[in-house]
Amino acid sequence: MEAVSEDPGRGSHAVTLSPREQECLQWVCRGKSSSDIGIILSLSPRTVDSYLEKACSKLRVRTRIEAVASAVRQGLIDPG
Repeated sequence: MEAVSEDPGRGSHAVTLSPREQECLQWVCRGKSSSDIGIILSLSPRTVDSYLEKACSKLRVRTRIEAVASAVRQGLIDPG
């Protein structure tokens, strides 16, 4: 199941994140590094970075912190 949302601050750009992209962003939101996330999800840090890069692209941001902020604002991940 993929999360879809519209960011009212960016027009009608609908964002769809894969479950892994959401999961990686959720762990970034909790302060985890790519290495930490890789261990948690049994992925290589490079694979984690790839998921985060795809999420950044879809969210039209440059950094993982901006991606987390955008995903939280759009209701794609839960900051709690």
